[in-house]
Amino acid sequence: MRKILAEYSGMLLGALFITVGLYFFWLPSQLAAGGISGLSIVIKAILPFVPIGVIILVLDIFMFAIGFVALGKSFGLKSIICSLEIAFLMVILEFLFPDFKPLSKDVLVVLLFGALFIAIGQAIVFNLEASSGGTDIIAKIIARYSGLNIGTALVIADMTIVLLAIGIFGFEKGLYAVLGVIVTSTLIDYIISGINVQKFVTIIPSSCETTAHINTYILHTLDRGATIYHAEGAYSKEKKTVITTVMDRREFIELKRHIAGIDALAFVTVQNLHEVVGEGFKR
Repeated sequence: MRKILAEYSGMLLGALFITVGLYFFWLPSQLAAGGISGLSIVIKAILPFVPIGVIILVLDIFMFAIGFVALGKSFGLKSIICSLEIAFLMVILEFLFPDFKPLSKDVLVVLLFGALFIAIGQAIVFNLEASSGGTDIIAKIIARYSGLNIGTALVIADMTIVLLAIGIFGFEKGLYAVLGVIVTSTLIDYIISGINVQKFVTIIPSSCETTAHINTYILHTLDRGATIYHAEGAYSKEKKTVITTVMDRREFIELKRHIAGIDALAFVTVQNLHEVVGEGFKR
């Protein structure tokens, strides 16, 4: 129950970041950088009397109806909930801050800060194995029936919306929208890599006694698994024991402190892993 609550709280947090980026940065400057959000900004310009939250809600319902027919239930309950959260948060913000003006006259500054908020929100949502709906569904349909990979299909869907933005807002805003698509997708990848990063640690203790201490600490104090290899020094020809393990940043700091306290001569190397699948990590 606690895990489910944490997941849905995380989805709400991600939806809030996305909504803030859209409403306070991209919408006032008419930056339609792909996605349902971009399409809703275009429609808002055509129908200014319709609340942006209502536009997003109607588009999401339409997209999920198409997805249900073309894909079945593959897009999942989490994605539906997340897209509805964004729509309702937009309605709330539009009620609290009607006719919000651009925070800056510098469109590039607004674009980058909006992309940062949206990328953080999307990264949180994607990391919880959900999505914000919208053009993700269209991309999956294109990929299924055209043979293209999902990344290429998503670019096609987003760039179609950017072309609509050029027709409504002009060529300059369209160029900013293209830049927004590129920056946001790059930031999402970078943030997800940072969220998922784990440490692959290789330890060569200086003695058999400290090997046992370090191994016990990893297994019983940190509650992590480890693998032991038997090796030989290339120069000294001495028999060595090598311990390898994978853990998060906090656990590595504790392990490093423990090793420094009992074996100052231990040889330790560390590598960053951007995704780990298996027991104790992502399944």
